[in-house]
Amino acid sequence: MVFLAALVGGWIAERLRQSPVLGYILGGILVGPYVLGLVHDLELLQDFSEIGIILLMFTVGIDFSLSRLEKVKKIALLGGALQISGVVLLCTGACYLAGINLYQSFFLGCVAAMSSTMIVLRILGEQGESNSLHGQIMLGILIVQDLAVILMVSLLPELHQASLASIPQLIFPLLKSFLFILFIIYLAQKVSPLVFRQAAKGSNNDVFLILALTMGLGIASLSHALGLSVALGAFLAGLVISESEYTHEILGKINSMRDAFVILFFVAVGMLVDPLALLDNIHLLLILLAVIIPGKLFLLFLIVKFLSYHSRIAFLVGMGMAQTGEFSFVMAKLGLDEQLISSDIYNLILASSIISILLTPLFIRMAPLCYLKLSRTRVWQKLFPEADLEESEFDSSELQGHVILVGYGRVGKNIGQGLQQIGLNYIAIDYDYHSIRSLNEAGIPYIYGDASNEVVLAQARPDLARLAIVALPDLFSNRQATYNLLKLNPNLIILARAHNEWEKEILYQQGAAEVIQPEMEAGLQLMRYLILHLNLPLEEVDKYLETLYVKDHEAIIHKKDIIAKREKNLKVREFSVGPGSPFAGKKLIDSQIREKTGCNVVTIKKAGGEVLLNPSSKETLDRDDLVVVMGDSRQILKFAQLNGGELQHG
Repeated sequence: MVFLAALVGGWIAERLRQSPVLGYILGGILVGPYVLGLVHDLELLQDFSEIGIILLMFTVGIDFSLSRLEKVKKIALLGGALQISGVVLLCTGACYLAGINLYQSFFLGCVAAMSSTMIVLRILGEQGESNSLHGQIMLGILIVQDLAVILMVSLLPELHQASLASIPQLIFPLLKSFLFILFIIYLAQKVSPLVFRQAAKGSNNDVFLILALTMGLGIASLSHALGLSVALGAFLAGLVISESEYTHEILGKINSMRDAFVILFFVAVGMLVDPLALLDNIHLLLILLAVIIPGKLFLLFLIVKFLSYHSRIAFLVGMGMAQTGEFSFVMAKLGLDEQLISSDIYNLILASSIISILLTPLFIRMAPLCYLKLSRTRVWQKLFPEADLEESEFDSSELQGHVILVGYGRVGKNIGQGLQQIGLNYIAIDYDYHSIRSLNEAGIPYIYGDASNEVVLAQARPDLARLAIVALPDLFSNRQATYNLLKLNPNLIILARAHNEWEKEILYQQGAAEVIQPEMEAGLQLMRYLILHLNLPLEEVDKYLETLYVKDHEAIIHKKDIIAKREKNLKVREFSVGPGSPFAGKKLIDSQIREKTGCNVVTIKKAGGEVLLNPSSKETLDRDDLVVVMGDSRQILKFAQLNGGELQHG
């Protein structure tokens, strides 16, 4: 019955694009003693759920990596510490004033300070924003929160037993925890790699699993024997194994078993919720939600803004982390089991967590639009003035026939380097401090500001630009930038990036001339290499390229101008470069093939057998090379007449 509840709840949650964890908890509430009463033996379930906590914290420790903090360590460490401290103080004060005792108010503050790593990273991944600046900041703060959970589950039981007069007595438990952690670090660096290396020499793969579980449960038991948290011990045991080169193999063997016990844990969490009891404390629930959602949002906004990030970044971070997380459930369960909190407080934690997590996908997806609306109001502009028009020292009168590079992240930086290599002038727009600094050091003209803002875009003179490349991390910003650029110059050619077919179609409808989907391009590139390396007939390559550049392209822009594209009747043909060809011995950029014929060179097969796909403009066409060109019938004929070489196929 327990697994059936988890199955149904998890399936419904997935269909609603929510975390399966919510489904497991809601399934537990439904079959628990306070609703349908289908499961009564809670004691056995509690024992299994304890194993779930240990395995969950164990795998978190194994997968933990401080290297992920490197890029945003300043904002992660300082911002994370300020956020946790601020939310704890805010929630403790609000709940204490509402009539909850000081310790339980502090406990609620610790719970409210956490955010959902699983939900946030999943939604950012779906939207292609994991590597965006706001995505990296959120990841850094989430890692710091995960570290803080370990400290909290260790100290909260000690604080419950201490009075103000006995606060100095906490020094011994803290010292004990510190020494235990030092011992674990020694094991991780000196002992663990040797032990697992010896285990790897055997032929029995089960040894890894047995050794890992023995180490995990053993260190967790040692932690409990020392009067410390079992969860702390399990996490530290995971850290020991994380230093081994066999980490991924161990995780692979443990994950399936862990998932089964973790599901039991979250179902057990739900079964302890009494929905009717919440009606008596609805005012407390509203106070807690006010701290978790608007309170945490505003606090994170101020912190990120204080650390010199753009208002838009600060707002997106605040909206994305305005919820509690999976570890809030873990802390609530531990608190109830250890009698640190009452059942009413437990119900409050779970209800507020479920509500805030349910709202998270909506908040993250609506954040860009909400920021756009707010940033246009006079109140916002007065409270949070932005240096949106701060720009590098360049003469705007010199901007003529240039390229506007909207967004200077990973994609934008690569495009910028390419533009420099071929000698095209460009101006970049971004609000990432690190990107702006690198642009400044390279002497590249830039504008600091929100690249989707019409006023900011106008400074780049789109009315005089040759084209614009929109490479922002999220759909809303790409769409807004495209709209505003065309508003400023209806004839501007815009190239944009999308993360999926749906985004691609939206950007085409918005007016982009070409939209690239990196994942699709990678798949098509792999297919081309596959065809060439299998030495398939050139007709197959021809057929494939024609499908790539015509059929697929027309399907993408079907709603825009499919008829016009079909009239072009694009073809792909292969020619040999003869001794009398005017292109022989010239670089592509010097041959002016595109200018003279309208054809694009898509592949060069060198006389020595080397195949160059999407050749750069600096590649040289030599005598007896085979060149694959794409164009309509008229363009192909013109190339053939100029080249004078033999048409190989078609």
